[in-house]
Amino acid sequence: MTIVRSPATAGSVCDPANSALRLLFGRIVSAAIWVSDREPGMRLLLGELIAEAEVLDPVELDGRLAIGLRPDALVVDGTQFLSLGHRVREELQALPRLLICTGLALPSLPIELVSGPGVAILAKPFATDDLDAAIAWLRDGVGSSPAHAAAVSTVVQRRRRRTIRGRLPAH
Repeated sequence: MTIVRSPATAGSVCDPANSALRLLFGRIVSAAIWVSDREPGMRLLLGELIAEAEVLDPVELDGRLAIGLRPDALVVDGTQFLSLGHRVREELQALPRLLICTGLALPSLPIELVSGPGVAILAKPFATDDLDAAIAWLRDGVGSSPAHAAAVSTVVQRRRRRTIRGRLPAH
C-alpha cells in the first residue's frame, strides 16, 4: 500500500487539522460534525451557523453511512432520519450528539426512534434562540462519549403569540 502525501500549508484543504476524515488503526473514522437536510435552505442556514460542519445532501449522507463512516455529531432532517435502516438509526442514536430537525408533530414521532443519551429534537419552525441553544448543545457534546452525555435532551419550539405590530399601511 502506497500513501501519497500532499504538502499541506496551515489552513489548506490538505491540512490534517481541516480534514473531516482521519486514519485510525487502519480504519477511516469521522472527526466532524455533519449536517444533512432534504431542504437546501436548511443545509445552507446550518452550514453558515456551524462553520466547522460538513454539509451533505441526503444522497451523500446515505453513501457515507453505507460504507460505515460515522460523524462525531450529526444534524439531520427528521423524515430523512426515519427513512434510514433500523441498524443505522441505532448507531446514529449512540453518537455523542444527534440533533434531529423536524417539521413533524412531536407527539407523532415514535419515541424509541428519536431517543438516546445524546439525542435532541428541534421542531420546525423554530425561533433563533432555540436554534442557538441547539447549536451550543451540539458543540458541547463533540468529543464526549455517549455514556457521559446528559440524559435525553430535547430542544423544542416555544410557541409565541402572533400579534400585528402597528397598523398595516393603507394603499
